[in-house]
Amino acid sequence: MNYLIVLIALVVVGLTFALLRERRWRRRDQSLRRLLDSADALERQLLDCRERMQTLRAMLVDLPEEMTGDADEALAADYKVQAALRDLLQHRLWIQQHAIEAGQQELDKAVEALDQSRRAMDQQLRGLEDITKALREAQRR
Repeated sequence: MNYLIVLIALVVVGLTFALLRERRWRRRDQSLRRLLDSADALERQLLDCRERMQTLRAMLVDLPEEMTGDADEALAADYKVQAALRDLLQHRLWIQQHAIEAGQQELDKAVEALDQSRRAMDQQLRGLEDITKALREAQRR
């Protein structure tokens, strides 16, 4: 009877350990996937931003200089897009070289950094959209 109790206790401990380990691996896998997906999404946003900036440049040719101040300021940030693409490349290199052995806290930190960059890029894209709408409206006049 005592052996049976010990055996059951060992099985419960073993199953608990296996479940906790599986949960930790699943969380790690989800973090790696999210990290890669966030990097892809940020790259799409940056390329979209670059394309919108080129569209704005083409629109500015047709308008008087006094109407293009906000757009000129937005387009002056082109170097920021280039810098962000370089930063993204650094993130991708880090993922390639360190993600497998990185701890969960490091992965979470990397995911948060990319998410923060994406939120900032969303604001930039909304600003470019607003400027584009204003310029289109000005062209119609």
